[in-house]
Amino acid sequence: MAPPLPVNSLIVEDWFNGLYTATMLVTLWIIISRKHYPGSRKKWQIMLVLASYICSTMHSSLNWLYYSEAIDDNELPTGPGLLYSLTHLKVWIEGTGDTFFCLNIFMADCLFVWRCWIVWNRQWPVVVLPILATLSGAVLAGFIVSDQVTALKSLEAFTVAKKSQQFVQLSTIYFSLSVATSLTTTFLITLRILLVQRMSKKTGTGSHRSFNPIMEILVESAVLYSVSLLTFVVLDVKKDINVYYAQNIHAQMAGLAPLLIILRVSAGKSRPQEDWSTKNSGTLKFAPSNSTFANSTSNHDAEVSV
Repeated sequence: MAPPLPVNSLIVEDWFNGLYTATMLVTLWIIISRKHYPGSRKKWQIMLVLASYICSTMHSSLNWLYYSEAIDDNELPTGPGLLYSLTHLKVWIEGTGDTFFCLNIFMADCLFVWRCWIVWNRQWPVVVLPILATLSGAVLAGFIVSDQVTALKSLEAFTVAKKSQQFVQLSTIYFSLSVATSLTTTFLITLRILLVQRMSKKTGTGSHRSFNPIMEILVESAVLYSVSLLTFVVLDVKKDINVYYAQNIHAQMAGLAPLLIILRVSAGKSRPQEDWSTKNSGTLKFAPSNSTFANSTSNHDAEVSV
């Protein structure tokens, strides 16, 4: 008989976590090696990078603990058996895992909203809806974790049924808000990039450096994050067993996708300030940067304060 859970999803998550770890170390090295970066900006970036990484790593670590304890219980003569252990999580593992998972999604959504706000010249009307969706999702996440823990701890059938029903209802709303936030910010950032790319080619303005249009859209607009989140939500709604693969992948992608944006900017590979500020694009114009640098990478550092 096939196992009740796709245990290989743990290996898949660890592979993504390994990729995430390597990218994180490279990003930290680039941030630290930037001598002209203000000290406060370095600390803020490092804290953001490490916070997201800790959340993703905690999720994969708890999965390892969950599976290893299930195997250990199965090997005991008086153990409950592998099937029971795999389908009955400990309350603290479930609560902690859900907390880090939701926290990682919240930080990712905040960074994408921030990026969208910067790209669109700090115009608050552009990001009002994503901000409201993100804040609402954060509140719902608290109720979701609480309902899940209560349902697992309670011995009363009525309480378990009630909290389980609330968990399902709130989870649907929560992930709908998260999908709305990611798709909206992805669309707005992609639209801005396409407009700038088109106008730069048409007028010959902007930087003289070449930018891969596909790579720019994939990284800057966090398309990979939106795809992984949407896949997870669809499989979760369909009650597909492969939802465990999607969930574990998204737990890592929620930290990796924002990290790629930070890496691109820190490495000086994103568009310089004047490209986003072009007057001929017919779009919103950035305010001038407060500081300039003589070297070619300085314009990239002024682009965002992430």
